[in-house]
Amino acid sequence: MNLKNFRLDFHTGSKNWLGAPATIVPTKGSHVFGAVWEIDMCNLKDLDDQESVPDGVYIPISVPVHLLNTDSSITCRAYHLTNQPQTDLHAGGGQEIIPLDRQPSQTYLKVLVKGATESGVPEDYIEWLRGIKHNGKQVPTMEAKLELDKVQLS
Repeated sequence: MNLKNFRLDFHTGSKNWLGAPATIVPTKGSHVFGAVWEIDMCNLKDLDDQESVPDGVYIPISVPVHLLNTDSSITCRAYHLTNQPQTDLHAGGGQEIIPLDRQPSQTYLKVLVKGATESGVPEDYIEWLRGIKHNGKQVPTMEAKLELDKVQLS
């Protein structure tokens, strides 16, 4: 799927991931590729809990997404950080200037790359993900659990 007029960004820290988690930020002319998952409404609270909605970390929002395989659009529930980054540090490719508190961990970035690969998003977007500056930190338990050993970053 393609979410238009949003950008992928990272902000604040996550103790579980040892780095900045991802968010989507409204940004005219940008886009984010990803996957759509269908869940039963009885599981919605569990998903909100996983995304730390009760703690005020993420906010659920409704967004229109374009489905690449059917060339149609649907409205989906997405999550974005309550504390949104105000500046787009990833614009223009200036990866070296991204402050540490805006960098995901190496493990978190591998999860994004693996998910993008498995979801069939365009290869150029996967390559862009691979090149995002990370803080070098790893979460060994998650790396093993999610089988990230073969995921390559730039």
